[in-house]
Amino acid sequence: MKNGRDSGFNYWKWSYRKKFIRTLWMIPGAIFLSIQMIVMDIQSNFSVFLFVLFIVTLIVQLIYTYIKWKSETQINVR
Repeated sequence: MKNGRDSGFNYWKWSYRKKFIRTLWMIPGAIFLSIQMIVMDIQSNFSVFLFVLFIVTLIVQLIYTYIKWKSETQINVR
């Protein structure tokens, strides 16, 4: 990070704050795609499994990046 700013499109070089914001932006798209998948094939248990997997993964990623972001800011404050 130069001058406290995130730059570039390389996800691995982003700060956890920027990763958290990107994860927040993914929520509406993930919900929309999951609902579309269930609507297209309502009888399939596999579709329900994928829906749950997407939502759980998104929530875990959101929690993880938030915790890392807050721990990153606490380290920089000291």
